[in-house]
Amino acid sequence: MTTDDTRSDYQQRLILALRLKDVPGDRIGEIVAEVESHVAETGEDPVDAFGSPRQYAASLTAEHRPDPKWFTAVSLVGSGLAGWLVAQGGLAVLLGESYWGQSGWLWLALGLAIGVPGGISVWRRSTRVRDPRTGADLEPFSPGGLVVLIGSPIVVVLLAFAAIRIFG
Repeated sequence: MTTDDTRSDYQQRLILALRLKDVPGDRIGEIVAEVESHVAETGEDPVDAFGSPRQYAASLTAEHRPDPKWFTAVSLVGSGLAGWLVAQGGLAVLLGESYWGQSGWLWLALGLAIGVPGGISVWRRSTRVRDPRTGADLEPFSPGGLVVLIGSPIVVVLLAFAAIRIFG
């Protein structure tokens, strides 16, 4: 018989493996519910019944192929470039100067425009995973995650202001 911790660990690793295969959130919820139902009915260990989460996800995802590697590479480079342009444009606006002879607002807008495809890719992969039997969220967002999500940009802005006061 498996413990709840073992099931929870298997469930979280399976969700991650399916997310990496670009499986939609609704389908992930169905797959996890099927695994949990089987384990509850038979008492079998999920690894014995289905294999490792990575193997099981690979066996289920023939119709859900991840983006090609070139798309991932272009998204990463584009996101890095977008972040650089937004940072440089933001600093230029804050300092009231130009960057490469152009207004900081131009670089901000260009960085945001370049960052849109990467943002869409992240948004597409971040669909909620809900248990189809109960509607419960299988990946609850922790308060710590909210602190990091909100706190990170605030820390970056504060560091930028500190750098401007020290070096500007």
